Amino acid sequence: MKVQIENTGPFEKKIFFEIPREVVSQEVESTYKALNRNLKLKGFRPGKVPRSILERYYKSQVENEVITKLIEDSYGKAVEENNLFPVAPPSVVDRTFEPGKDFTYTVTVEVKPEIAVEGYLGLEVEKPAVMVTDEEVESRLKALQETHAQIKPLEADRPVQEKDLVIVDFEGSLGGKPLEGWMVKDHLVEVGSQTLVGGLDRKLVGLPVGQNREIPLTLPDDYPRKELAGKDITVRVQVKELKEKILPALDDEFAKEVGDFQDLPELKERVRKNLQEQKEVQATQAAREKLLDLLREKHAFAIPQSLIDRQVENIMARTEVRLARQGVKMDTANLDNQKLRESLRPAAEKEVRSTLILEKVADKEEIIVNDEEMDQKLAQLAAQMNQRVEAVKSYYQKNDRLEDLRAMIREEKTLDFLLGRAKIKEGGSPPEEGK
Repeated sequence: MKVQIENTGPFEKKIFFEIPREVVSQEVESTYKALNRNLKLKGFRPGKVPRSILERYYKSQVENEVITKLIEDSYGKAVEENNLFPVAPPSVVDRTFEPGKDFTYTVTVEVKPEIAVEGYLGLEVEKPAVMVTDEEVESRLKALQETHAQIKPLEADRPVQEKDLVIVDFEGSLGGKPLEGWMVKDHLVEVGSQTLVGGLDRKLVGLPVGQNREIPLTLPDDYPRKELAGKDITVRVQVKELKEKILPALDDEFAKEVGDFQDLPELKERVRKNLQEQKEVQATQAAREKLLDLLREKHAFAIPQSLIDRQVENIMARTEVRLARQGVKMDTANLDNQKLRESLRPAAEKEVRSTLILEKVADKEEIIVNDEEMDQKLAQLAAQMNQRVEAVKSYYQKNDRLEDLRAMIREEKTLDFLLGRAKIKEGGSPPEEGK
């Protein structure tokens, strides 16, 4: 096989192939034999159909199979032998096929940019200071207190007030026609919490218990269902019951109830420790981002558009998953997908540039990911998703994503390697809780 590679652009290569007639003939013969073995044709025993019959009815099919096989084999071999790293499938721009003659074809393909990394060790990176205040500890304890509160009926003959917990039924309609998804029964809501669409929970103030009322409501402009965004609807509401939230006392008994703690001071210490660990993780991530900013600034190079396009689609997929967790489908969200894609291109380019730089650093520093590290990551993901490790591993195998996972772990290891050799400057604003 003859292969000739020509550079036609910063990332584009044109590859000329010439496959000897002997190889072509062998592949044609092999394909006809396989067809004959598996073909069921009336009047002929399996494997005994004359070649002339096969060529009459299946010549085009066989030639297409042969061409596909020859291209796949020769292209894959050329890529491996010449250390090419395609970033998109090749395009066949020319081909000449005749049985008994050499097979020639030409492809164009985009490859990864050839970059040189340097000056990546000993960078000065600012890491936010980490500090946990007494107020933050108390806030976290109050949140814990809320999660262990008891909800009991409120024996009071009065209208609904702000901060009340109420059980409500409501049904929405537009132009007298019921709205799909707007018939809700026995819904518990805190009045004024702004957890219902259009601030409906705030409109419950003053309603008497047990009576039906119709409330006008304007849906927000960013309402997920585009056809209803900004529309004025009517909601028929009935407050069925008032509830009260009884908070447990913050004492030693509470500490024993929420966990294996001897007293309240021990619970507070655990809360403080957890906050400290969370902020350390956030501070480290902030330092990683600073480090990546510095690396991107030091390494300016052009990037193939196909890589950026692919990363835009990856970000879109992540956005779709995030919306799904909020109960919103991408196709029903009030989003202009084309505008969204364009707005994501700068972020996609940053991610691609970071990946290419880290990949090159990992190559130079011989950073690898072994099977034990893969198993650890799979176990971590399984714990996060509350699934069996075997199920998570099977998902990655079925979707051909194990190597993507290995690449992600390698990036993380490379970042840790660089951060461990950076000049860390403590300072800046501490990361906010939950950020």
